[in-house]
Amino acid sequence: MANVSNPRGLVPVRYRNGSPWDGKVTPYYIAAGYASNVFIGDPIIHNSTSNTAQVQRIGGLFPAGCLADVILATAGADNPISGIVTGFMPLHRDSDIYGPASTERIALVSDDVNVVFQVQDDGSGSGLAATDVGLNANLVAGSGGSTATGRSSWQLDATTPATTANFQVKILGKSNIIGIENNLGEDYITWDVVINRSFWLAAAGSVGI
Repeated sequence: MANVSNPRGLVPVRYRNGSPWDGKVTPYYIAAGYASNVFIGDPIIHNSTSNTAQVQRIGGLFPAGCLADVILATAGADNPISGIVTGFMPLHRDSDIYGPASTERIALVSDDVNVVFQVQDDGSGSGLAATDVGLNANLVAGSGGSTATGRSSWQLDATTPATTANFQVKILGKSNIIGIENNLGEDYITWDVVINRSFWLAAAGSVGI
């Protein structure tokens, strides 16, 4: 069987040292004035501000200034990433499973630079191969996430692998996924990557090999 096109953004799976991802996340603020949907698996970036008023959530609240404000990251070279959305903290009983546009939300974000993510390539160009492991690549936003599943449509741009230091992610290898077709030599391969162009690191990223 061939690989199936099933974009779901970036999914945390483990740390660089081989230990499994432990689910640790940081809460961030998405303002009611932000007019874009945000989905699980989307990359985000700091927006140079924070919540200016307290945010009530189920079971408690965040006082003003406690939550850094974030927006969607921009796909492409030299656009940094702060982390990846893994879920949303419910603000009320009827909270959606994603972040609707123009709606105040608290996003739960995996922002540790040592986390390894799985992401499917978009099948563009001549595709990716085993020889692309160690190179850097950029991301593409896709056509928009699913309001039914809450999942992102972001993918790895298969046309971009290069040694370029300011590309957004570094390719560690093909993901070893049990029970799902993930064949080399085909489109829509799922890869293990780490964030290379990170908000948290002073350098623009490391050169691929």
